[in-house]
Amino acid sequence: MNYSTLIQNRKSVREFADKAVPASALAEIQTYHDKSCKRLVPGLKTELRIFGDDARAALEGAAGYEQFLVGAPAYLVLLTEDGPLAGENAGFIMEDLVLKLTEMDFGTCWLTFTDSDRVKQALKLESERKVGAIVAFGYGVKARRRLRINILSMSNVDISAKRHYFDPKRSVEELVFLDSWGNRDGVDKHIGFYDDMLWEAFYAASLSPSYLNRQAYGFVIHDGKIVLVSRPDEFNTEIDGKLSLGVVMLHFTGAAEQWAGKLHWHFDADGVVKLPQGYMAVAYCVL
Repeated sequence: MNYSTLIQNRKSVREFADKAVPASALAEIQTYHDKSCKRLVPGLKTELRIFGDDARAALEGAAGYEQFLVGAPAYLVLLTEDGPLAGENAGFIMEDLVLKLTEMDFGTCWLTFTDSDRVKQALKLESERKVGAIVAFGYGVKARRRLRINILSMSNVDISAKRHYFDPKRSVEELVFLDSWGNRDGVDKHIGFYDDMLWEAFYAASLSPSYLNRQAYGFVIHDGKIVLVSRPDEFNTEIDGKLSLGVVMLHFTGAAEQWAGKLHWHFDADGVVKLPQGYMAVAYCVL
């Protein structure tokens, strides 16, 4: 897959056509998960379960998009073995599946949930593994003009009209710093611009979907390392925060590996770079 192109063409939708997903496509995405999907932590076992539109009624109240369940012809439910980085790994894997669906010309929508057991009970899932991630998918309906609410803080809510479903993201300039958090001096010289390969990897990261589009993370380039940093955010739940970190690592990895070869994330990142109080170095990689 051409990750840079797919990330830019990713179809994030909130409304799906009443058109069934062909059985051949369902089989293709299942095979992709089982045999080809990128994994952040290969040792953690996962299962992919695929449900049809009958899952909509079952999931009502157990999962949704900001409390509203998005009706779709099909749903992906990723089950994961519990363990360290299980949430980040689930986000990494599911976003790779999302990009595969993009390559197959399907639209997708990440669904939020707070209780794995409740989802399993709703879908009558018999497994010792917990629910790691849920995505609705199918053929997207052409977008209409609608309002978009950007929650910047409890006292700063920006409401604007949008003609599409592609959500605003933080720019590379807002996400990438050099040597210390918040320092932009020398960043452009270090990463280049537009067609430069490192810039493209950060650009792919900037397009990552996250809970409420908050993108509660950023990068610090320090001592030859690219450090992923989690910043505090009052809106992020633990589940959604971990999924978002997995997604942004997948975006960066997918784009960077097209020119840098196999990329490995190291999770012994504590102390690698000095950060403000409440911020945490999640992982780092060396290109």
